[in-house]
Amino acid sequence: MPTQHTLSRHSTDSPEHKWLALHFPTLPLDIFQSQGAPNGQVQVVIQEQRVCHMNEAAAAAGILPGCTLATAYSISSELTYFERNPDQEQEHLADLAQALYRYSSVVSLEAPDCIVLEIRGSLMLLGNADVIAQDALALCADMNHQAIARSAQTPQAAIALARAHTSRLFDVPLHVLELLNQGFSQRNLERLSNMGIYTLGQLIQLPRAGLGKRFGQQLTQYLGRLQGELPDPRLSIRPQTRFFRQQHLLKPISNKDVLLRGPMPYLAKQLEYWLIAHQHGCITLCWQFAPFKGEPTKLPIRFGNGKQRHQDILKLSALKLEQIDLPTEVLTVGLDMTLSRSWISNNQDLFGSTASATMAVSELVDELSARLGAGACYSIRSQAQHSPEQAWRGPRGIPHENTPAIASDPAATNSRSAGLLPGKRPIWLFHQPQPVPGNHLTLLQGPERLSESNLKVRSSTLVTAPYRDYYVARHRQGALCWVFTSPQTTPTQTQQGGWYLHGYFA
Repeated sequence: MPTQHTLSRHSTDSPEHKWLALHFPTLPLDIFQSQGAPNGQVQVVIQEQRVCHMNEAAAAAGILPGCTLATAYSISSELTYFERNPDQEQEHLADLAQALYRYSSVVSLEAPDCIVLEIRGSLMLLGNADVIAQDALALCADMNHQAIARSAQTPQAAIALARAHTSRLFDVPLHVLELLNQGFSQRNLERLSNMGIYTLGQLIQLPRAGLGKRFGQQLTQYLGRLQGELPDPRLSIRPQTRFFRQQHLLKPISNKDVLLRGPMPYLAKQLEYWLIAHQHGCITLCWQFAPFKGEPTKLPIRFGNGKQRHQDILKLSALKLEQIDLPTEVLTVGLDMTLSRSWISNNQDLFGSTASATMAVSELVDELSARLGAGACYSIRSQAQHSPEQAWRGPRGIPHENTPAIASDPAATNSRSAGLLPGKRPIWLFHQPQPVPGNHLTLLQGPERLSESNLKVRSSTLVTAPYRDYYVARHRQGALCWVFTSPQTTPTQTQQGGWYLHGYFA
């Protein structure tokens, strides 16, 4: 009886679900459609002046694979054809493999049109092979690539099933196996055809020793790897440490709306999947819009917090794009991620909501900065200075993390920042303290002494003081104030001078 392999449901421990293969049958055509070729037109890809791939419109028109370009033109005069570009196909395949790295740490390319993933280690996390396959197919479709997924015990078996678009190895036609890439000669393929051997099931039934003598060891070794009898080591990809992609367009684009609907979403989605696979969030990126000749126009984007979703990236990019002048005709669009950080997902509250006030503020700051300029929004961060007017600074945007403050002179101050000392602090702090008559104040709380060498207060004359005594006071006009006095002044004195107003409480 011939050995048969079927694709069926098994437990997560089943060796039948160790490998997942994704086959891209329309890859040569997909790369041109991603560059802006409309799918509704009759399109074919030619190789050596013969049609090798076509879209559904071409098939509906009656064009057949293998026919000459002249024959295809005689069938449809509105034909659009492209020369096959194997280098671009492998670049797109490598980009897809980088995106699929989120499902497995062992991802390998199988030229010219397959990607293989070892999923045994991912089953406990992601579910069964069917769940992983459906999720991977949705990812490929989102990146404008049609794929066929099959899982099997060995990588070669999964590849054969995917290329044949079947669930039984016994039914796989030999012509889809790409045996020429396995070292098998075209002459031996013709000999098998002359013998009436057209499927893998018919080939497996033949004695292995006789096959080796008549057709060489390449064929028997391939069958051994296919059935798991011989090892099949795979060369896995390595995750890229930097994201940079370019999209070369078939036709120049001069309209910003067309850019936002076509090449920019395509590149933003690639960045999203790269970020998810690497568990990073994008902080800064740079768009590049290049004409046929001349320097590209660059559009830098900065986010207050790390972003992963392509919708968030495009939203801010669209706001910034309105403010720049693009080349008359854009032929190449590039996306370079210049800075990222480890991704921290939002925690859910008691009721399952992931709404975050910090995220909402960050998005508002990003939009305001995009519309009004990079210097429009500042945050407040404390510094290790006892002088209140020097105990904070205003960095641009929202701080990404709590970076340590710059240490001050240990001989003059201790290690605590003025912003962290006990006691209340006013919402409104003056850049320079203002003199205030002492008899206008009613002291409510204090004193709180802040010491620092060479502490200076600007009034009519410079007052050099080794410390300040701060009080919470009520001004006679009703305002709640933060005031201090010079060392020569005591709280019980009611003279006109010696008191300074440093801020107001809310």
